[in-house]
Amino acid sequence: MDSHILLQDLQAYSDFSERDFPDFLKLFTEFKVRKNEFFYQAGEIPRYSPFIVKGCMRKFFINDDGDEQIVFFAEEKWFAGEVQCMRSKTKTEMYLQALEDCDILAITLENAEYGMKNFPAYRQYFDLKYASDHNRIIQEATRLKNDTPETLYKRLLETRPSLILRVPQHHIANYLGLRTETISRIRRKIALG
Repeated sequence: MDSHILLQDLQAYSDFSERDFPDFLKLFTEFKVRKNEFFYQAGEIPRYSPFIVKGCMRKFFINDDGDEQIVFFAEEKWFAGEVQCMRSKTKTEMYLQALEDCDILAITLENAEYGMKNFPAYRQYFDLKYASDHNRIIQEATRLKNDTPETLYKRLLETRPSLILRVPQHHIANYLGLRTETISRIRRKIALG
Protein backbone atom coordinates (compact mmCIF):
# COMPACT_ATOMS: atom_id res chain seq x y z
CA MET A 1 0.00 0.00 0.00
CA ASP A 2 1.37 3.42 -0.95
CA SER A 3 1.38 5.21 2.41
CA HIS A 4 3.23 8.22 0.98
CA ILE A 5 -0.11 9.73 -0.05
CA LEU A 6 -0.73 10.21 3.70
CA LEU A 7 2.66 11.87 4.14
CA GLN A 8 1.94 14.19 1.20
CA ASP A 9 -1.40 15.16 2.74
CA LEU A 10 0.19 15.72 6.16
CA GLN A 11 2.79 17.99 4.56
CA ALA A 12 0.13 19.92 2.64
CA TYR A 13 -1.33 21.12 5.96
CA SER A 14 1.66 21.05 8.31
CA ASP A 15 5.43 20.85 8.55
CA PHE A 16 5.32 17.09 9.21
CA SER A 17 8.84 15.62 9.06
CA GLU A 18 9.51 12.77 6.67
CA ARG A 19 11.91 11.44 9.32
CA ASP A 20 9.00 11.02 11.81
CA PHE A 21 6.67 9.40 9.31
CA PRO A 22 7.69 5.71 9.77
CA ASP A 23 6.97 5.94 13.52
CA PHE A 24 3.76 7.85 12.94
CA LEU A 25 2.59 5.30 10.36
CA LYS A 26 2.73 2.59 13.06
CA LEU A 27 -0.40 4.23 14.56
CA PHE A 28 -2.44 3.14 11.52
CA THR A 29 -3.89 -0.20 10.47
CA GLU A 30 -4.10 -1.15 6.79
CA PHE A 31 -7.41 -2.32 5.35
CA LYS A 32 -8.44 -3.44 1.90
CA VAL A 33 -12.15 -2.86 1.32
CA ARG A 34 -13.56 -4.47 -1.79
CA LYS A 35 -16.14 -2.85 -4.04
CA ASN A 36 -19.59 -2.77 -2.38
CA GLU A 37 -18.22 -3.76 1.05
CA PHE A 38 -18.83 -1.52 4.06
CA PHE A 39 -16.11 -0.05 6.24
CA TYR A 40 -18.76 0.74 8.87
CA GLN A 41 -22.54 0.63 9.00
CA ALA A 42 -25.38 2.31 10.88
CA GLY A 43 -25.86 0.78 14.30
CA GLU A 44 -22.14 0.21 14.87
CA ILE A 45 -19.77 2.18 17.07
CA PRO A 46 -16.93 2.98 14.63
CA ARG A 47 -13.54 1.86 15.88
CA TYR A 48 -11.42 3.47 13.16
CA SER A 49 -11.29 6.69 11.20
CA PRO A 50 -10.33 5.71 7.64
CA PHE A 51 -7.99 7.67 5.37
CA ILE A 52 -8.53 6.70 1.75
CA VAL A 53 -5.21 5.90 0.10
CA LYS A 54 -6.76 4.49 -3.06
CA GLY A 55 -10.35 4.23 -4.23
CA CYS A 56 -13.67 5.94 -3.77
CA MET A 57 -16.30 5.47 -1.08
CA ARG A 58 -19.74 6.88 -0.41
CA LYS A 59 -21.03 7.98 2.95
CA PHE A 60 -24.80 7.81 3.29
CA PHE A 61 -27.69 7.36 5.69
CA ILE A 62 -31.20 5.96 5.39
CA ASN A 63 -33.78 8.77 5.66
CA ASP A 64 -37.21 8.58 7.32
CA ASP A 65 -38.76 7.35 4.06
CA GLY A 66 -36.33 4.41 3.96
CA ASP A 67 -34.32 5.87 1.08
CA GLU A 68 -30.54 6.21 0.92
CA GLN A 69 -29.22 9.78 1.03
CA ILE A 70 -25.56 10.24 0.06
CA VAL A 71 -23.76 12.81 2.22
CA PHE A 72 -20.45 12.80 0.34
CA PHE A 73 -18.03 10.82 -1.76
CA ALA A 74 -14.60 10.22 -0.23
CA GLU A 75 -11.74 9.85 -2.67
CA GLU A 76 -8.00 9.66 -2.17
CA LYS A 77 -6.70 11.93 0.62
CA TRP A 78 -10.06 12.01 2.43
CA PHE A 79 -10.71 10.98 6.01
CA ALA A 80 -14.23 9.56 6.26
CA GLY A 81 -14.51 8.80 9.94
CA GLU A 82 -17.21 9.28 12.50
CA VAL A 83 -15.00 11.05 15.04
CA GLN A 84 -17.91 12.25 17.21
CA CYS A 85 -19.31 8.72 17.50
CA MET A 86 -15.85 7.39 18.28
CA ARG A 87 -15.41 9.98 21.04
CA SER A 88 -18.84 9.49 22.60
CA LYS A 89 -18.87 5.72 21.96
CA THR A 90 -22.26 6.03 20.31
CA LYS A 91 -23.63 4.18 17.31
CA THR A 92 -23.35 5.90 13.96
CA GLU A 93 -26.32 6.48 11.69
CA MET A 94 -24.03 6.46 8.65
CA TYR A 95 -22.82 3.85 6.21
CA LEU A 96 -19.42 4.00 4.51
CA GLN A 97 -19.36 1.80 1.41
CA ALA A 98 -16.64 1.20 -1.18
CA LEU A 99 -17.62 2.09 -4.74
CA GLU A 100 -14.31 0.66 -5.93
CA ASP A 101 -11.68 -1.58 -4.36
CA CYS A 102 -10.12 0.66 -1.71
CA ASP A 103 -6.86 0.80 0.23
CA ILE A 104 -7.38 2.36 3.65
CA LEU A 105 -5.07 3.53 6.42
CA ALA A 106 -7.22 3.68 9.55
CA ILE A 107 -6.53 5.10 12.97
CA THR A 108 -8.24 4.52 16.29
CA LEU A 109 -9.21 7.43 18.53
CA GLU A 110 -6.61 6.36 21.07
CA ASN A 111 -3.85 6.31 18.45
CA ALA A 112 -4.99 9.66 17.03
CA GLU A 113 -4.80 11.22 20.50
CA TYR A 114 -1.37 9.66 21.04
CA GLY A 115 -0.28 11.01 17.65
CA MET A 116 -1.43 14.54 18.52
CA LYS A 117 0.54 14.48 21.76
CA ASN A 118 3.70 13.00 20.30
CA PHE A 119 3.74 14.47 16.79
CA PRO A 120 2.92 18.21 17.08
CA ALA A 121 2.68 18.58 13.29
CA TYR A 122 -0.13 15.99 13.35
CA ARG A 123 -2.09 18.20 15.75
CA GLN A 124 -1.60 21.11 13.34
CA TYR A 125 -2.66 18.89 10.42
CA PHE A 126 -5.72 17.57 12.24
CA ASP A 127 -6.93 21.04 13.24
CA LEU A 128 -6.53 22.46 9.72
CA LYS A 129 -7.65 19.38 7.76
CA TYR A 130 -10.70 18.67 9.93
CA ALA A 131 -11.83 22.30 9.71
CA SER A 132 -11.22 22.39 5.95
CA ASP A 133 -13.08 19.12 5.28
CA HIS A 134 -15.96 20.09 7.58
CA ASN A 135 -16.28 23.48 5.86
CA ARG A 136 -16.26 21.83 2.43
CA ILE A 137 -19.08 19.46 3.43
CA ILE A 138 -21.16 22.33 4.89
CA GLN A 139 -20.67 24.43 1.74
CA GLU A 140 -21.73 21.51 -0.45
CA ALA A 141 -24.83 20.87 1.68
CA THR A 142 -25.79 24.55 1.37
CA ARG A 143 -25.35 24.49 -2.40
CA LEU A 144 -27.41 21.32 -2.69
CA LYS A 145 -30.32 23.15 -1.08
CA ASN A 146 -30.01 26.40 -3.02
CA ASP A 147 -28.66 25.81 -6.53
CA THR A 148 -30.46 24.66 -9.66
CA PRO A 149 -29.89 21.08 -10.88
CA GLU A 150 -27.82 22.28 -13.84
CA THR A 151 -25.66 24.51 -11.63
CA LEU A 152 -25.10 21.64 -9.18
CA TYR A 153 -23.99 19.27 -11.92
CA LYS A 154 -21.74 21.86 -13.59
CA ARG A 155 -20.10 22.71 -10.26
CA LEU A 156 -19.44 19.00 -9.65
CA LEU A 157 -17.88 18.78 -13.13
CA GLU A 158 -15.63 21.74 -12.30
CA THR A 159 -14.65 20.88 -8.73
CA ARG A 160 -14.57 17.07 -8.74
CA PRO A 161 -14.52 15.81 -12.34
CA SER A 162 -13.12 12.46 -11.26
CA LEU A 163 -16.44 11.65 -9.58
CA ILE A 164 -18.28 11.84 -12.89
CA LEU A 165 -15.93 9.17 -14.28
CA ARG A 166 -15.76 6.84 -11.29
CA VAL A 167 -19.18 7.02 -9.62
CA PRO A 168 -22.33 5.50 -11.13
CA GLN A 169 -24.78 8.11 -12.42
CA HIS A 170 -27.56 7.03 -10.04
CA HIS A 171 -25.25 7.78 -7.08
CA ILE A 172 -24.41 11.20 -8.50
CA ALA A 173 -28.14 11.87 -8.89
CA ASN A 174 -28.80 10.76 -5.30
CA TYR A 175 -26.01 12.99 -3.97
CA LEU A 176 -27.30 16.01 -5.89
CA GLY A 177 -30.91 15.27 -4.89
CA LEU A 178 -31.96 14.74 -8.52
CA ARG A 179 -33.53 11.98 -10.56
CA THR A 180 -31.23 10.01 -12.85
CA GLU A 181 -33.27 11.23 -15.82
CA THR A 182 -32.53 14.84 -14.85
CA ILE A 183 -28.79 14.09 -14.85
CA SER A 184 -29.12 12.53 -18.32
CA ARG A 185 -30.99 15.59 -19.60
CA ILE A 186 -28.37 17.97 -18.16
CA ARG A 187 -25.53 15.90 -19.66
CA ARG A 188 -27.17 16.00 -23.10
CA LYS A 189 -27.67 19.77 -22.83
CA ILE A 190 -24.01 20.29 -21.84
CA ALA A 191 -22.81 18.02 -24.68
CA LEU A 192 -24.82 20.01 -27.21
CA GLY A 193 -23.27 23.21 -25.89
